[in-house]
Amino acid sequence: MLFSLRLRWALLMASGWMMASAQPRCVVIDKETGTPLRDVKVYTDKGTQTVSDYQGRIYLDTVFHSATLSHVSYLSRVVKAEEMRDTLWMIPKENRLGEVVVWGTDRKNINSMVSDATRNLEAYAPPKGLVSFDFFEMFRKKPMSRKARKKNKELLENWDRIYGK
Repeated sequence: MLFSLRLRWALLMASGWMMASAQPRCVVIDKETGTPLRDVKVYTDKGTQTVSDYQGRIYLDTVFHSATLSHVSYLSRVVKAEEMRDTLWMIPKENRLGEVVVWGTDRKNINSMVSDATRNLEAYAPPKGLVSFDFFEMFRKKPMSRKARKKNKELLENWDRIYGK
């Protein structure tokens, strides 16, 4: 009698643990930046609704076949229950304009502005200081001088001697 009571209790605890571990838990992230998304609404096909927390975590405690994820700034996404295991990503919505044509009635002012800008190019140019820094200049491929190539070659040949163990 006591053994069967302990066995029942153990089976009850094990089934509770299995049910708790079977609940879909995942994190919703932005596909471009990888940051967790808060306030993502999740609607299941069984009528359950939930919202992701500030760390992007979603907990669903019901059995379902598919769920719809939606957010104001992201495209909606439908996922199957098998996909909700670890991490789900969402793609940001992009609002882009095509070509923009501006029509006006008085072209005289536009023509005078263009002629003034082309006459006074120095006034519209950015100021030049004694030292200038261009971040992207570091990545531009420049031809090395013969002297620099020779020095690099010597350094590479003597690397083990200089920095060796």
